[in-house]
Amino acid sequence: MAPIEVFFGAIVFVFALIGLVRGFLRELGVTLVMMFLLFFLSRFEPELDRGIVPLMHLGGRMFPGHEQELLPCLALMFVLIGAAFVSYQGETLAYAGQGVRGAQGVLLGLLVGLLNGYLITGSLWYYMDKFGYPFTFLGFQADTLSPVAQRILPFLPMRFLAQPVLLGQSLFLYLAVLLLIARVIR
Repeated sequence: MAPIEVFFGAIVFVFALIGLVRGFLRELGVTLVMMFLLFFLSRFEPELDRGIVPLMHLGGRMFPGHEQELLPCLALMFVLIGAAFVSYQGETLAYAGQGVRGAQGVLLGLLVGLLNGYLITGSLWYYMDKFGYPFTFLGFQADTLSPVAQRILPFLPMRFLAQPVLLGQSLFLYLAVLLLIARVIR
């Protein structure tokens, strides 16, 4: 099996291709939803951790051994994947306006798709790391991470963008508010 950074890099690349096809105005709607979701998850992480303890006990009974973290990890990953699916599916929260044509439009779609891939897959990786890589069938384990993967870990969205920057709030909130203002002004 490929290292985890190659696996997630490939998924981010797929999101970049999706952004290329959909255009940056539609992709910004997904970015806005994901920013608010990740702000909520980072802001209320201590409360969520307390709520996860019963899931861990249930997971410990269902999956004896190390895989007691599987259930809470799956629950948080389900929330992330569900929000991403709803954001992409059907009537999306697209920004109004005329899309940029030519190379500039292609580049913007690619970059916003990369950003969405980073937010979604990076957050999934964060929760896998937080719960000790409970998916043993995938072959990812904390003790077998490559040096590259270990250097990437501090830059995952839930670690990098969730740090308080101003007035005790994370960068997620400020970026989401800026995206919301851009949507209203446009």
